[in-house]
Amino acid sequence: MLQNYFKIAWRNLIRNKTYSILILAGLASGMTCAAALWLYVHDELSYDRYHKHAECIFRINLDIKWSGNEYKMGITSSPFGPVLQQEFPEINNTLRVKKSDQKFKVGEKSINVKGMIYADSSLFSFFDHKFIEGNPQTALSTRNSLVMTEKLALFLFGKTSGLIGKVVTVKENLPFTVSGIIREVPANHHLKFDAILPYYNQEVSGIDLDKWDSFNSMTYVMLNDPGAAGKLESKMPAFYKKYIAKAINDTNDSKVSFHIAFQPLGDIHLKSSHLMGEENGSSMSYVYTFSVIGLFILLIAMVNYINLATARSMGRAKEIGIRKAAGSQRFQLINQFLSESILMSFLAMVLGLVLLYALLPFFNQIADKTLTFDITDFRTAALFVGLTLVTGLISGIYPAFILSRFKPAAVLKGAIARNSKGIFLRKSLVILQFSISMVMVVGTITVYRQLQYMKQTGLGFNQQQVIFIPLKGQSVLQSAEVLKSKLLQNPVIASASLTNGSIGDGLNNKSTFSFYAKGAEIPVSSEYFNVDTDFLNVLQIRLLEGRNFTSDLDNDSSDAVLVNQAMLKRLGWKDHKAGLIEVDARRVQITGVIQDFHLRSLHTQIEPLVLILKKREAANLLIRVSGNNIPAALNYIRHTFSEVNTGQPFEYAFLDQTFARQYNADERKGNLFLAFSGIAIIIACLGLFGLATFTAEQRTKEIGVRKVLGASVASVVALLSTDFIKLIIISIVISAPIGWYIMQIWLRGFAYKIGVEWWIFAVAGFLSVLIALLTVSFQSIKAALCNPVKSLRAE
Repeated sequence: MLQNYFKIAWRNLIRNKTYSILILAGLASGMTCAAALWLYVHDELSYDRYHKHAECIFRINLDIKWSGNEYKMGITSSPFGPVLQQEFPEINNTLRVKKSDQKFKVGEKSINVKGMIYADSSLFSFFDHKFIEGNPQTALSTRNSLVMTEKLALFLFGKTSGLIGKVVTVKENLPFTVSGIIREVPANHHLKFDAILPYYNQEVSGIDLDKWDSFNSMTYVMLNDPGAAGKLESKMPAFYKKYIAKAINDTNDSKVSFHIAFQPLGDIHLKSSHLMGEENGSSMSYVYTFSVIGLFILLIAMVNYINLATARSMGRAKEIGIRKAAGSQRFQLINQFLSESILMSFLAMVLGLVLLYALLPFFNQIADKTLTFDITDFRTAALFVGLTLVTGLISGIYPAFILSRFKPAAVLKGAIARNSKGIFLRKSLVILQFSISMVMVVGTITVYRQLQYMKQTGLGFNQQQVIFIPLKGQSVLQSAEVLKSKLLQNPVIASASLTNGSIGDGLNNKSTFSFYAKGAEIPVSSEYFNVDTDFLNVLQIRLLEGRNFTSDLDNDSSDAVLVNQAMLKRLGWKDHKAGLIEVDARRVQITGVIQDFHLRSLHTQIEPLVLILKKREAANLLIRVSGNNIPAALNYIRHTFSEVNTGQPFEYAFLDQTFARQYNADERKGNLFLAFSGIAIIIACLGLFGLATFTAEQRTKEIGVRKVLGASVASVVALLSTDFIKLIIISIVISAPIGWYIMQIWLRGFAYKIGVEWWIFAVAGFLSVLIALLTVSFQSIKAALCNPVKSLRAE
């Protein structure tokens, strides 16, 4: 019997080719999109889940509120880990990690390793890494141990085996012995690195192991029972008072809120975008967004099937009536129609898998992922078979029950044609489809505008033609003034500045500065740069009050301080002369006020900033190039750097590109949103095209009569199109507030953002109406041009 159902279903699909192609294209596209987005969401949710002890591992996060400032950090101070383990028996083990970069050298080969970490020897007890060589239990047991990835090993030694015991020079002249080679860090691990040095080797790390108020390291704890995390958090206020309060001068009359939280390892990638001190991962909002988009697209495809199947009810009404008159039971007809929908779903799955394999490289490129799809994996295969069955059942269950309910006498008399329930359902489903599509169009326009706003908004300084050079190594730092002086001898270099500040990426130094006004002390936590006299000139930052640094005044070397507008606002001062600032145990007058400028992307608010004239404490060199011959200038800079720093690796970055990289993740997700919005609209249009086709077929004789009575082609086209346009307008009214609400939630992630203005909905509505008109007009014009004699011949 089952075989017979599928045989009849196959014949019906072959007989109605247009209908079958429309449904197959819609279902296949929907299943392809749903599968691709499932791979994306599954990858995002898989971060750090593969570690053996993942459920027991937590990271310590801090939420500090102090003097009107709030700091949410994924980092702690160095003593946290050991003292926590000492105080609480619930903690089985601890791990400290600090991110850094260092110069590595082997023979004549040298490289600045940016992806480097200092870590305790417990690292390999917490996280599972595959060793090519070495023992994870002893790899970091000595102070001069070095573990590196196979990629770095291949660069330094040209091979990945036989390297245990080899020596690598770190930080100019410190020898480290290779004790382990590991595979590349998995893409779904939140902690990326290329090399590991022992955390407790202070000679190279510079970490103060006993300082409670220096927040620079991530601290992980492994609990005996993961359920104990909540109880441990409740004990943290007492821990703070015992060890930390005194270190940060938290007296009884101060207002410091110091919250210590235990964040599960599996939450770090998706729930840390608000934290300082780490490379921000993704966000749960995007996981929710793409999950909903995948479900919506699949829903639109299912709605297509329901719409077209019920629209064809008149075409199959006589078949149903005859089969019922011949003795068929209702459950047999239901099985027949469900067999058709399941068969169509399986055909769509096969086509969808072909599309998925073909489009996955393109999808990976847009999403910046390395997703793979293995249909031979049992769980994956079972998931897709299950998805196919569910899609087939959901798509076919309503048409099956509706069509099988027709009474043979009413069908054979033609009375079924007067039934309006099916028409109402189809209209409702069209409204649902285009409401979803409209929300996605509004989202696409808003996301695009926000990305353009972030790229085009003034940053408060001129980032164009500025080259950023990190100064790594003691010898490079010592020769920084000489390098700057030599570079300025060429007119292609407009200006240059030495600073320890980083602009466009990374974190900068933070400290609490004391300001004094009217006898009161005002502590403010602020980022600060040590700069030279040319800093404002290189970045072309406006000076709003006072004067700039100058080398003509002797006291500038110790007393000159600039602050930004945000600092004055935080202090509540009208101008820079309202009080004093304490620098190096001296209270001095603020030299001037500069315009606010962005150190990072528009995701973050501009914070108070202090610039201190200390040109000897540099870590970076900023160079402004004059003219348009950038390649020639870059060659000159590279040659001069190599001349001054023989044998040292030369690295550089353009400041505008550094800022642009901060928006790469947003741009990738915006492109995904755009692509899937377009696909959703195309699938909805397939259904609308099918409905227009069947509507035109059902009203063939009506059109013929109207034409005989003198109706023009334009009036007939308007007649057929008006009903659909009404549905689109209703969908616009329904979707506009939903789209506005969703976009307001999305824009909360940006400190500086656009508004969701009315014209966005007008444009989205116009596009929806235009798309609907173009979709429907083909069939409408075709029906209107039909010869009325042929239409009425059957009468």
